[in-house]
Amino acid sequence: MATVCELVQLADGTKVGNWEILKKLGEGAFGAVYLVKGKESNYALKVEAENDPLGLLKMEVFVLLELKKTKFEARHFVELMDRGNVTGKFNYMVMTLVGSSLQDLRAKSPMKKFAMGTAISVGRQCLEALEDLHNIGILHRDIKPGNYTVGRKELNELRKIYMLDFGMARKFAREDGTLRNPRARAGFRGTVKYAPLACHIQREQCRKDDIESWLYMVVELTCGRLPWRNLPETDDVGMFKKDCKTNRTRCLFGGCPREYAEVFPILDKGKFFDAPDYPAIYALLEQAMLHTKSNEYPYDWE
Repeated sequence: MATVCELVQLADGTKVGNWEILKKLGEGAFGAVYLVKGKESNYALKVEAENDPLGLLKMEVFVLLELKKTKFEARHFVELMDRGNVTGKFNYMVMTLVGSSLQDLRAKSPMKKFAMGTAISVGRQCLEALEDLHNIGILHRDIKPGNYTVGRKELNELRKIYMLDFGMARKFAREDGTLRNPRARAGFRGTVKYAPLACHIQREQCRKDDIESWLYMVVELTCGRLPWRNLPETDDVGMFKKDCKTNRTRCLFGGCPREYAEVFPILDKGKFFDAPDYPAIYALLEQAMLHTKSNEYPYDWE
């Protein structure tokens, strides 16, 4: 199957609706992102081929519209400025511009990890974004450092974390607040390195699975690696994760505050339909900051 970025390429100066393409910012397996000029400022425009079988942009737009109805949007999410379709060619969405991803910031750091205070503080903000998303009845299902960014320096937002990329998201709650029953079998969704164990055994994901992915990400930001990083086979990664949860927590949490290891028991207490105990996890992060005698600010990239 051809990827979206092979199908949709926009030259600098192209007009898309009211927006003018200034340059390409990047592209991934699911689409390209461009810097565009608006009337008052520059924004980010994301495109997806109209006939793309995955249709991830539709879900992205849905999530941002749902967030727009709530108080959560301003905390950790970009604003959806516009959305549309160029008939016969592609769908697009325009959103506020953000800064570098946590993945890029970690890659630039000399030790490929953040200072302890930065890692713990950023981890808390990433969890806040996840909790806000869960509170509108949506799972992210692809939590990773590449899907979180900092704000822009010119807006003094280098200490603010944004959550992005909702193409893999799934609504787990109906309009009346009742929860959808799990499917008997669910295909793999997410990124192997950070995917929860549920993914590896093709079980429907729930809220605590998003937090399991968040924990793997925070471990990597803190100590610079995940123990299964060099395993090529998805099944082997799954077996390693299972082993880490039961017998080898030290292998996963080496170099991390001891409080990180206490997140698994909190998650394991919850059943499929239960809301995770977010306050207990925030409290652990606070304790980790104190016992490691870490300074929250400045962040490494300031």
